[in-house]
Amino acid sequence: MDNFESVNDFKEAIKEIHILIENANLSISDNLKYRTFNKSSIVLLCGKFESFIECFLEEFGYYILNNFSNKQLEAYIKEHLIDILIKDLDNKKNNPTKRGEILMKFVKILGNDEVLCNEFEINSKFSYGKHGQSEVTKLLKKFGFNEFAASEENKIFYQKFNSLNNIRNNILHQDSTPTLTHQDVENYLVILETFIENIHKEGVRIISNMKNNVDYQPFVEIGV
Repeated sequence: MDNFESVNDFKEAIKEIHILIENANLSISDNLKYRTFNKSSIVLLCGKFESFIECFLEEFGYYILNNFSNKQLEAYIKEHLIDILIKDLDNKKNNPTKRGEILMKFVKILGNDEVLCNEFEINSKFSYGKHGQSEVTKLLKKFGFNEFAASEENKIFYQKFNSLNNIRNNILHQDSTPTLTHQDVENYLVILETFIENIHKEGVRIISNMKNNVDYQPFVEIGV
């Protein structure tokens, strides 16, 4: 897999950010308009980035589930699926029918038969109300991006991202008006675009390594 639709979607989505930046540039002489466009850009940019992370990891996870059998899955994805099943089982423990369906999924992922687990649920969502470096890192590690999350390059990224996130939080929760220029917004956008380019490459690399590690042949269930 060399292309992620979520990456293309982000490139399309940030056209809105470019419109706000252009309007800010045209409104420098009007302080109220200028500040409004810049503040809106920051809030929208953070939202689109978080949406990208969720969509990218979901797309990455489902690609793996649709192309690798239970015997070919890496430990991190199995643990993620099992964690979801455990929570689901607890929520539906008083429903015998649903409980039985969940238990059969445990058998499917852990059993001796080689099968696809592409009907399993994946959770790539941020925890409600949580943002910032720790939440992004937690999600990345959940999907096997441990080395990427801890890289030296991303340590620098997180410094910039935390600054961006703090500005967003102050705008949303304190109605603050930070000293921002449209060039600042452009710089933050470039930082996020670079991160997205890098995580795209890392996702391709991880999938390629999985194929190499299992002497990969596309798995097709009998009767499918």
